[in-house]
Amino acid sequence: MEKPTPRINSGLRQKYIDKTVRLTGKVVSFTGESALVESSDGGQIIIKTNRDTTWGTSYVELIGRVEKDFTFTEFSSINLGENIDLKLVDKVVEYGQKYPDLFE
Repeated sequence: MEKPTPRINSGLRQKYIDKTVRLTGKVVSFTGESALVESSDGGQIIIKTNRDTTWGTSYVELIGRVEKDFTFTEFSSINLGENIDLKLVDKVVEYGQKYPDLFE
């Protein structure tokens, strides 16, 4: 069985340096090699995208690693469409931190 990946927001990055996590957010800008994503708590994170990135929607879920400089290296991503409630996503992040056994 694969190891679970905790969901984070921009405020939790320092807790997960060099760890694999999930991040859901809104794409603010995208250059092909990097992107700026607004996370569920409203903070912005620089994403180092992988070569296979094909984000075609406004909202994405990313699996990747938090780097020492608080950027995020993408391993994979899922397009989530054009309408996601980031406040609700942030509640899931909050409860995932509070009750990690329920979200594994």
